[in-house]
Amino acid sequence: MDPVTHAASGAVALLALPRRPATRWAVPLAALVAALPDIDIAFIRGPLQFLQLHRGITHSLFYLPLLALLAALAARPLWKRDTPDRWPLPLVWLFFGGLILLHIWLDCITTYGTMIFLPFSAERIRLNGVFIVDLLLVLPLLAAAFLALRRGSTRPARLALLWLLLYPGCALALNSHLAAAYRADLTAQGRTIERLVVLPDAFAPFYWRALYEEEQPNGLVVRADGLTALGRVHERGMPQPALSPQLAASLREQSNVCREFLDFSLLPFTRPLPPALLPADAVSAPDGQAATVSQPQALRGYLDIADDRFGSSLRLVRRIMRLRARGGGAPFQLFVELGYGDSGPRLLRERFHLPDSGRDTGWQTPTPPRSAQGLDWWLGLR
Repeated sequence: MDPVTHAASGAVALLALPRRPATRWAVPLAALVAALPDIDIAFIRGPLQFLQLHRGITHSLFYLPLLALLAALAARPLWKRDTPDRWPLPLVWLFFGGLILLHIWLDCITTYGTMIFLPFSAERIRLNGVFIVDLLLVLPLLAAAFLALRRGSTRPARLALLWLLLYPGCALALNSHLAAAYRADLTAQGRTIERLVVLPDAFAPFYWRALYEEEQPNGLVVRADGLTALGRVHERGMPQPALSPQLAASLREQSNVCREFLDFSLLPFTRPLPPALLPADAVSAPDGQAATVSQPQALRGYLDIADDRFGSSLRLVRRIMRLRARGGGAPFQLFVELGYGDSGPRLLRERFHLPDSGRDTGWQTPTPPRSAQGLDWWLGLR
């Protein structure tokens, strides 16, 4: 969820209380703590750590009490002796824990995936109810905070807190209905659907996207169709070859980057890598694959392994996303160089690129996965 929504949720949570510390720092501190878990961005040092740390330990239920305690100790204006109506430190700790829990809830209802069970499990919880920026969610929060401050009333803020539960709940119910109805429609057409997931599009709950794997004569393909809230298809996506389970398993065994990306991705598919993105030492081979200058006889294939979860079925939104990603398209890009031999494809090099932030590993030799130990395990770094 975007930081404005998080901060607004903290403000309305404080303003909903009948008794709160009489200091001008109260509302800003509540807003800041409600957005605090996203401080993980400050510690990210590369594309791989973005997957490992963002929505990681700072969003973990296990670490929630510690994070809330640190925030409470820093929020001295709320509990110092000379603050009128001050709260005792344990109450500040409890309240901040609730704000962080609210942050986790708002992140879980999006499509990104939040690792709330770290360090014991890296499973990502994604409920797919709300788009990453939802004006129908954030604008009522901002309006409620403004009215509560102006009128000195708790009623607008309490209604906003109710909205924080009611709106996502209705969106999740609509998601479930659309998924069941669209699967039934596709099955009635005689199509074989392996997996299907409905995701909020921009301007949800009015627009949604259905991502699904479909069995075709030449193998599994991934499609992304645009749906309205009534279940009508307003855009049909082009089929893309699904990443085969065999290749996915092989990549997981050979590369830590590939393992993290595939754990993060949803219904990944493959497409040829455009010539402009090939390594500098790659040259065309006669059969349309590629060789390298140093080893021209060894045929190599180049693939873009993509995750269409963060796309859109709306043209205007796609255009904005391309501009925001500096022309790079998808916000997470994994490129692989495969060598073909008798034992099957072997991962030779990889490149993981985040166009939004400019983070890029460049073409590199893969590092095999390892078992996290010691501090790395506690931090969720694998």
